[in-house]
Amino acid sequence: MATVNDNSVTSDSSSDIDLHMSFEISSFEEEHEEHQQDIVPYRFEPEATDLSESDGSSEDEVDDQHRLENTDWCNCGSCTPMPTALESKCCSEIPQIVEKIESYSDDLTCITRHPGFQTVCLDVFVLETAYYQYRSQYGDIQNSMNERNRYTAYRQLARWCWGYLGKSVRVPLPSCAVTKIRETFSSEEYHGYQDPE
Repeated sequence: MATVNDNSVTSDSSSDIDLHMSFEISSFEEEHEEHQQDIVPYRFEPEATDLSESDGSSEDEVDDQHRLENTDWCNCGSCTPMPTALESKCCSEIPQIVEKIESYSDDLTCITRHPGFQTVCLDVFVLETAYYQYRSQYGDIQNSMNERNRYTAYRQLARWCWGYLGKSVRVPLPSCAVTKIRETFSSEEYHGYQDPE
């Protein structure tokens, strides 16, 4: 019978065996430590620019003003003038929507002509089911049926093209899609795109 006392084992034969452990660093660990010194965080990240250097006449602002009260920026032929430059985007300018269009056909020119758009964003039975999911997470929308369907259709379009965005993450939708959804589920008043607060 053997007994364990501290770091030794005693057996009936009265011979003592010392047990001890030694730890040595392997050559792999030594090399790993040497390479860790070479790691420079954020080495490949672009440097931040100082926003205060801007004089307010950037190319984007000029382009934004050009987008108001016209549809010269539209490439699909279905867009309408929108109240803000942020909302004045064609489906052909948004990579996630272009990807959805091209996944169906290279000849398709507008997301509103995609057969999935009719099903996902305009079918009242699909919107009703999507609304039940929304209601279970966030509660009722106390609006008219058309307003509820319109809001749900916007959410459906975002989910269909972007996937999951995350809580309070919003994206401007293309003018052509917004126009088609508004024509289908009309109302006397529209709110337009609003950044989360």
